[in-house]
Amino acid sequence: MKYIEPADRHQYQLMNSLDDLVSQDHPVRIIDKIIESIISGNKERFEKERETEAGRPKYHESMLLKLYLYGYFNGISSSRKLEVETHRNKEVIWLLGGLTPDHWTISNYRKENAEEIKFITKKFREFLKDDGYIKLKTVAIDGSKVKAYTSRDMLTVEKIEVKLKGIDKKIEEYLNSIVGNDRRDELVDEIDSGDDSASNRKYLDKIIELQNQVEQLQRQKDIMEREGREYISSSDAEARLMKSRDGKIPAYNIQIAVDADNKMIADSEVVTEETDLSQLPKMIESIKEELGEVPEEVLADRGYNNPDLIEAVEKKEEGIKIYTSQEKTSRDKEEIKFEYDSEKDEYICSEGKRLVLFSRNKKKRNSLANIYRGIECAGCAMMSQCTKSKNGRTVQRYLNQLWRDEYKSKMLSKLGKKRTSIRKTIVEHPFGTIKYLMGKIPLLLRGLKKVTTEINIYTTVYNLKRLVNIEAFDSLMMKIENYKWKTA
Repeated sequence: MKYIEPADRHQYQLMNSLDDLVSQDHPVRIIDKIIESIISGNKERFEKERETEAGRPKYHESMLLKLYLYGYFNGISSSRKLEVETHRNKEVIWLLGGLTPDHWTISNYRKENAEEIKFITKKFREFLKDDGYIKLKTVAIDGSKVKAYTSRDMLTVEKIEVKLKGIDKKIEEYLNSIVGNDRRDELVDEIDSGDDSASNRKYLDKIIELQNQVEQLQRQKDIMEREGREYISSSDAEARLMKSRDGKIPAYNIQIAVDADNKMIADSEVVTEETDLSQLPKMIESIKEELGEVPEEVLADRGYNNPDLIEAVEKKEEGIKIYTSQEKTSRDKEEIKFEYDSEKDEYICSEGKRLVLFSRNKKKRNSLANIYRGIECAGCAMMSQCTKSKNGRTVQRYLNQLWRDEYKSKMLSKLGKKRTSIRKTIVEHPFGTIKYLMGKIPLLLRGLKKVTTEINIYTTVYNLKRLVNIEAFDSLMMKIENYKWKTA
């Protein structure tokens, strides 16, 4: 039986150029074209001072940006794995022109160039908007908890104090282990002064290491006390303990705004707040800063249903319509109903009993409300079902209650329900794709700023994937070529 024969490994194979390594319509050429276009259009931003003649020349930023976009595009985020790809992956060899930066160079660029990576993200989103891929007619906003690059075990003040006591005990043991107790005071002085001439160097090194641990734990304790936090991560102080599908984990809250037309990510933010309740105006303002205008329509789930903030945004941004999913409150489920009499400024319940103004401007759920209390509840046949208070039933009326009632009615109308029902079809797929690319270890950097950098790369490559799937290669290359990438 005959088989397809492989090439002879000992026979020379000829190629005309590196360009023969990848097909003419390969997505890697899109990555190359976009980065080259952005950097050539904004040379003053990316031209950095070179090393002196005695030093080794640096890699141009374009090389490392291309490598990261290609890596994340293909689910490779580790700097060590990216280094390996530069030696064996023909697409990466073509992309970098045969350059092979080491993993330290690759890793440090991502850590130290947040602003440049953010600039690439922003310019690419501007291109998507200007060429009609992002239209800002309808945008869906959602958040998702992503585990931080740290252990699940979080520290409390009590745990820190226990650790500090344990370290003090170890230091005491090491000091006592040094031969000759009469040397102890002298040795402590040598440690404090940094004198390297002390004997028993191995014990000194261990003591110094433990002292560094004490300083770090004390800093973490100070942060907790200053910010009123109950928990802190030992290796990422900015990560917060958040509830997720996997239980409570140290995490960041990733916010994205997805344009409905082509499912492109119009904006993304990383926040440390666990809930989404206050994120809506921040995201809309961020979209405005990123793309120069606000969406005509915004869809969000009930986690964003903060009536005060929604009212403020709709008043500030003329013409914007915000649709948030609603849930029934305890008052909606009650058999007893309350009707407000604006002329008398009081409520009448469905049993005909009056509730009069009891107090003004009480803080309720970060808003202000007037409180009305029943004055005819005693003897009412429904009192046991209505309230457990002997003083009578109370009802709160927010200062913007009329607007709240109208907004809720609009959200529960056929139009409102229809608009909020399509939110999942817009925003959940991008999150699914990004988490698939992330793999088992979603984040590799620590701290809010660096995590934001990673999310900027992920959202950019997500948009790239969408773009190469919906636009013909030649047409896309022409659009990239003709676009004015220079920042005004």
